[in-house]
Amino acid sequence: MLKIIANSFKFKNIFNLRNHHLKAFIFYFLLLIFIISFPLNYQIIKTGGWDLYNFSAGIRQNYPDWLPSELPEDIEISKSGMYYEVEEIRTFQTTNLDGEELSIVFMPFKDYSVEGRSLVFEAKRIVYYDAEGKLALEVGYSNIKTTVRFRDLRLSTQSQAVDKFADIIDEAFSSYAIFVSVVYYTAITGFLNLVLVLVVSGIFVFVRIRFQKVTKFTDNLKIVIASMTIPSLVSFIVGIAGVMEINAFTVVIYQFATPLIALIAIYKGSKIKEISNKDV
Repeated sequence: MLKIIANSFKFKNIFNLRNHHLKAFIFYFLLLIFIISFPLNYQIIKTGGWDLYNFSAGIRQNYPDWLPSELPEDIEISKSGMYYEVEEIRTFQTTNLDGEELSIVFMPFKDYSVEGRSLVFEAKRIVYYDAEGKLALEVGYSNIKTTVRFRDLRLSTQSQAVDKFADIIDEAFSSYAIFVSVVYYTAITGFLNLVLVLVVSGIFVFVRIRFQKVTKFTDNLKIVIASMTIPSLVSFIVGIAGVMEINAFTVVIYQFATPLIALIAIYKGSKIKEISNKDV
């Protein structure tokens, strides 16, 4: 793999890598996928991941009537868990961003039954139940950054209360959201780049230098993967800079630069002499 990296910065060297073992290029391709995925994955980690179930987005959009005036005053939520004084089930209704009914339940008891889509706040965990009332996900409170007292929340404006309550959900689910978002985006990036490599390698089979065939399909696979090195490093550097506008533009640069570098490498690396009249 080190040989591939070392020879991926000169066109002729990229062309010569076609004689290297294909297995090494497979591992190198996987490494490049992690590098290419870095810019957006970095932003995903910084922002706490995508709102996978549209809980907080739905609350922010709907502005439920019960928030904050009907919140129970005795409840306090922090990274230590949910503190309460009254052992009473409190249930509120809202919808997620897709318009699906969602119950917000503050549950001090261990044994209880849930019907339908629900987000249940227990003493030490928050549990999500799907539309069939089956446990789909549970998280702890450890990622919550600030202590939120519902007594104080009731004294704030509705917009402030909505933001703070939605933030509780975002923060609690952040670790899970980050993990799933990063895995999902990395997998999609890997698939799209695999398609790019296969398509470009297939097209380059028809490339002729002075009317002569230069490479086979497997040769092109190696050349195209090696040609991904420079665009991938550019994406990585832009990711460290953290400028989202540039991050989006690097995808276009990457998709254009990789085939171009590969094509130039084939042209520069091939040593085919022009066919003279004597050879005809």
